[in-house]
Amino acid sequence: MSVEALTLAEAAPIMRDALKDRAYRATPLGLEVSRYYRWKKNEWGATQDTMRDYEATLARLALFFADLELSGLAPPVGTERLREFIAYHWTTKTNGDDVSARTRAKVRSILIDFFEWAVRERGLAGNPARAIAVPKKRDTSIETFPPSLVEAIITAQTYPADIVGTALVLKYGLRRGGIMRLQRRSFDFERRLVTVKTKGGRIYPLPVTEAWIWRRLGELDLLVEWADDDFLLYRQDTRRMRVPVDEASEVLDLGRGKKVGYADVVRRYHNRSAPTGKLVHLWWYRCLERAGVVDTGTTAGMNMHRGRHTAATELLRATHDLKLTQLLLGHKDIRSTSMYAQLDTADLAAALRTMKGEEN
Repeated sequence: MSVEALTLAEAAPIMRDALKDRAYRATPLGLEVSRYYRWKKNEWGATQDTMRDYEATLARLALFFADLELSGLAPPVGTERLREFIAYHWTTKTNGDDVSARTRAKVRSILIDFFEWAVRERGLAGNPARAIAVPKKRDTSIETFPPSLVEAIITAQTYPADIVGTALVLKYGLRRGGIMRLQRRSFDFERRLVTVKTKGGRIYPLPVTEAWIWRRLGELDLLVEWADDDFLLYRQDTRRMRVPVDEASEVLDLGRGKKVGYADVVRRYHNRSAPTGKLVHLWWYRCLERAGVVDTGTTAGMNMHRGRHTAATELLRATHDLKLTQLLLGHKDIRSTSMYAQLDTADLAAALRTMKGEEN
């Protein structure tokens, strides 16, 4: 019986379907991945976002080596097989661009963690991913928002939740996951602290010192029924509704002096259903659109993480204290902080002028 090989185009939808319905678990490696998944989620305590990233990578591993048992990936042969796997999936994107070193480093980290578990729990003879070198990152310029634009973005907002949210991104360096998880209970009005929950299950207290931010939160309390479990970011819909004539964008004359007005009315819903990453992403670009930073309908090119770099850089510029900047960002490792906060030649020149003045 002859067996015809599938082309890449024919194999791609089959692999996508196997990822969606978790059919990859029917393979020998997939069975091990499912065991690891349960351990990582239930015993290690990984968040759902983390598990989604891990499963996506390891499901590909199980499908790529669908004919192998776990022992088939023991080093040194397993190391070469993993290099082949990484090269196949994470060398170039569909548009021909190179996959970033950061992405490949993340894949390597996931593989190391999975195979550490396999060595410990399943008796694998060594971790094949350990021998794979960390991808070298190219020097990249880190862009920040200038202070004038930070103020413009915040002041362009009119709804209290938008004002508070943009301020926490641009002035206090919250990442998308941190903003996504903010609830009414996260804000301690008495001590003026915000409890930030971020990736990897990390939780840290963040002092918010500007009184106007707390006033805006108080305004939100008056505008909506906001329970402790409800989230700061909201779902919204826009409907064409009847409104007072002086507020209408369209007025219909019914005759005999009677007129009715209609307008598109935005309704916002704060509830205990956690916002998705996509909702937070679209919320951010709506805020930028109000400030005139991006054109209507733009959803790329000005990502939220730039706000985190901005907050870190401004604090480092003001204090020259990397440890304080680490506390602001909630980093475990200060080396991560050093990559976020980037001073420039103007800061160097100012420091040199200060030194010169002290010498004189």
